[in-house]
Amino acid sequence: MPIIGPTTDHSEIRRWAETHNAIPTEVLPHDVDSEPALIRFMLAEQAKDHSDMRLIPWEEFFLKFDSLGLSFVYDDGSTGYNEILQIEELSPYSKAERNAASFYN
Repeated sequence: MPIIGPTTDHSEIRRWAETHNAIPTEVLPHDVDSEPALIRFMLAEQAKDHSDMRLIPWEEFFLKFDSLGLSFVYDDGSTGYNEILQIEELSPYSKAERNAASFYN
């Protein structure tokens, strides 16, 4: 599995998604105070089956991607593996919040 990244290049990320029939989505928060919402990719045919997901346009996806200091890692082969990761030095969260969040991952 040839893993590529991390990358923040919007064209590269969009090209990977389109090649793998993946669309940008947002995981809807269960609590009004749960901001920011998570963003991720889903297969187009699976997204409609998830009531806790909202399809978002590319512009909104990349606005959140950049403002949250995220990066993208992916398999350039056929597995479709991908992961959206936090770039710690670009994260809007304090170090204590990042450490608390990593406890649950």
